[in-house]
Amino acid sequence: GSDEFGYCSEWNPAMEKLSGWRREEVMGKMLVGEIFGTQMMCCRLKGQDAMTKFMIVLNGAMDGQDAEKFPFAFFDRLGKYVEALLTASKRTDAEGAITGVFCFLHTASVELQQALTVQKATEKVAFAKLKELAYIRQEIKNPLYGIMFTRNLMEDTDLSEDQKQFVETSAVCERQLRKILDDMDLESIEDG
Repeated sequence: GSDEFGYCSEWNPAMEKLSGWRREEVMGKMLVGEIFGTQMMCCRLKGQDAMTKFMIVLNGAMDGQDAEKFPFAFFDRLGKYVEALLTASKRTDAEGAITGVFCFLHTASVELQQALTVQKATEKVAFAKLKELAYIRQEIKNPLYGIMFTRNLMEDTDLSEDQKQFVETSAVCERQLRKILDDMDLESIEDG
């Protein structure tokens, strides 16, 4: 947490473990700029955008707009990227005067982080398959539309009964292909 001027006023053992920085190394330093920032400081944020969002959350909390589970990430002392959810709320004294901001970081367990990594990888594969499916569908639709256009042109000409039957058969086949394309989904591709 920080005091009303933005200086670090609280750094508990959990934060020491998470960041790699001891309490005495951060107490009294500016929370934004000296402890969390974009330069080589204690806990480096990914960029200016991340720092700006962090400042907005802290200022909002100071104004009474609590932030609940705001995505927050930084690099710890050893350079490991730490992802967490930040909860920030104003801290007041007995008279109700704002004395700073209380911050709490929620981190996922190792098991949950591993599960999320697997989930992200699975989603990436699924997205690639969906892109491939969309490409295949489009590659089939283009010639199908050409066939449909040609059939429509033929219907407006003088056709023999046999030719009319061929055109009708073509229309039925086109409808079947369109239905297959419309019904096509990732599961049907995976099932073979």
